[in-house]
Amino acid sequence: MTVNGKQRLAIIGGGPGGLAAARVFSQSLSNFEIEIFVKDHDIGGVWHYPEQERDTRVMYDHLETNISKELMQFSGFPFEASVPLYPSRIHIWKYLKKYYKTFIASQASITVHLSTEVTYLEKKGSKWEISSKNELGTTTSDFDFVIVASGHYSVPRFPSNITGIDQWFDNKSAGHSKDFKNCEFARDKIVIVVGNGSSGQDIANQLTTVAKKVYNSIRKPANNQPQSKLIETVSTINDADWKSHSVTLSDGQVIRNVDYVVFATGYYYNFPFIDPSIRSDVLGEGVTDDACSSVNLRGLWEHMVYVKDLTLAFALTPQLVIPFPLAELQAAITVEVFCKTLAIPADFDSTVCGAHNFPKGKDLEHYAELQRLLDCIPHRAGHFDPVKWDGRLTDLRNASYTDKEERNVLLTEHAQILNKQNLPYFLPAPHI
Repeated sequence: MTVNGKQRLAIIGGGPGGLAAARVFSQSLSNFEIEIFVKDHDIGGVWHYPEQERDTRVMYDHLETNISKELMQFSGFPFEASVPLYPSRIHIWKYLKKYYKTFIASQASITVHLSTEVTYLEKKGSKWEISSKNELGTTTSDFDFVIVASGHYSVPRFPSNITGIDQWFDNKSAGHSKDFKNCEFARDKIVIVVGNGSSGQDIANQLTTVAKKVYNSIRKPANNQPQSKLIETVSTINDADWKSHSVTLSDGQVIRNVDYVVFATGYYYNFPFIDPSIRSDVLGEGVTDDACSSVNLRGLWEHMVYVKDLTLAFALTPQLVIPFPLAELQAAITVEVFCKTLAIPADFDSTVCGAHNFPKGKDLEHYAELQRLLDCIPHRAGHFDPVKWDGRLTDLRNASYTDKEERNVLLTEHAQILNKQNLPYFLPAPHI
């Protein structure tokens, strides 16, 4: 309901997308009451990685960002000077916590529900009804607007065409990068890492410090993949025989005495709490039950606004982007859509799947497009200025690919030194 003439906004998720939306809306509009629903017992999303709960988390022990702190920072909120150029997961969580305390925790217009899981979201009449649960029970509340910022790192994606791989999972000899915490499980073992995205490269490199042998199974080599003498690159897997512990590759090569297979093969989009009719629109036709997921989304204008109901938006669905500043930029656009100062093009085709993975350099075009949309509004409803991708930031982004390649070479050399010393992987100074 609308209380005291104020509009009610629900934000589902307390990670970077949800926190950014809360900051932007609270600083832009005085007539909004905001409630944030956080399933976890603290904010941070995937970056919240408490030591005593590591096994249930997506993060892993020795992780650093693959984006520099200069690019990753929110608007007007730089990282501390002592934070290294490529921050560790701990640095990122502390940064998010400081962001939360600075812009959100003290705001009278924002209520944060920690340890509260949203179980159902549906439209009833002109309002969104949210059902949520916590240790006190189940609650139902009505809202005028909703932003879904629940992330997309909960449902692991696996290849579906590997014969016999189920037996490996049954015998706890295969897993997803979501379950990876550190390299210790691989000591003196032969391990295959499937996938060579950022996580695949990083995990394979960490494993080389203690494993007997590490293979990286990929479709094609990445241009930015450093060459490690401790990692053998091989083709994709066709068959995995648990009884003989052998794996047959698509080129006919057979790898024997394999102990473990790690799938660094990404995640599905999945919104199990959303009404099935809306979920099928966004995830694809026929996706109606809680277990269904998708690799693509549709019906979202600019990857965020649900075109069939402009009071519902999604945060940070694109991948291969600079997430923190994008989250604030998206929120600034969402403010204008919700306030009807920015209209969705009438010819937008809601049936077309969105390309949510931006090829190299294409994310800059997306940021520029969103900024152009903001700049073209004669009288904006919001009063928040997101990061503008000027020449300096554009140059930094274009240079970031080469910079990260150089960083990966350093990390590879660091792992080789640890291997000679028979030490498990840890991040090089200044992280230790």
